Amino acid sequence: MSKNDLDFQGKISRDYAKKQILKGSIGYFLFYASWMFLTSGLIYFFEASIQLEWFLLMIFYVVLIPYVFYLIFTIWYEFKYVKMFSFEVQENTLVIRHGVFNRVKATIPYSRIQNINMTNGVFDRMYKTFTVKVETAGSSAVTASSQSGHLKPEGYIPGLKDPTLIENKIKERLMRYSAIPSGLEDKIFKPEELAFDNFISYILSKMREGEKLRTSIKERREGVKLTVANLAEKVGVPINTIKYLEEGKYNPSLAVAYKIAEVLNCKIEELFKLA
Repeated sequence: MSKNDLDFQGKISRDYAKKQILKGSIGYFLFYASWMFLTSGLIYFFEASIQLEWFLLMIFYVVLIPYVFYLIFTIWYEFKYVKMFSFEVQENTLVIRHGVFNRVKATIPYSRIQNINMTNGVFDRMYKTFTVKVETAGSSAVTASSQSGHLKPEGYIPGLKDPTLIENKIKERLMRYSAIPSGLEDKIFKPEELAFDNFISYILSKMREGEKLRTSIKERREGVKLTVANLAEKVGVPINTIKYLEEGKYNPSLAVAYKIAEVLNCKIEELFKLA
């Protein structure tokens, strides 16, 4: 990746670790409080007798000592997690790196991003942090929390102090990505390109009717010695999109069709024919 590809790079706040430690500690004591309450109830129900000092020793060895080890591990883990978490807004993708024991790198093309949500829960408000959730399409990938086991979106960025900054950066890239290239706008709206307009209108009408397209993408791609992965990267779409296009199983948007034609150095009408 060149420096020109990087638009924004960020880290998450250490307050995220403090929040997770607090949540874990509360959950720990609620669990053992319930366990102690149940134990006391059973002792009372069966009219068993137990000395106070034995009861206190049980609390010390069963609750407090394990909590000390739990707390030490949690503090180390959460601050390590914060240190290892980073995200980058690049030219064509959002890249998120995280993980303590298993390092994960999630690369999300803007073509798959559907929505961006911000959450600010009870514990978030205590530490003035926010969570950004980037919802994606066409992927079953999720992130599992090692502590709670909850499934999280692929584009999960917690512990942000200023979530609007990353949100605006992503939205700015999305607008650039989804915009019709200026060269294409000229071709669409110039009166002298009427034949091209008629071709596009005809193709789009057939797309709406559900007819498949026969394409020459594969032949032209191989002619310029590009792999499927190379073409997908240059166009900025998932590899499967190119595969489906070559097989005639997917009808592209006008912007994607234009980008493919631009990469393969040909006209759009030379790429597609109705089956």
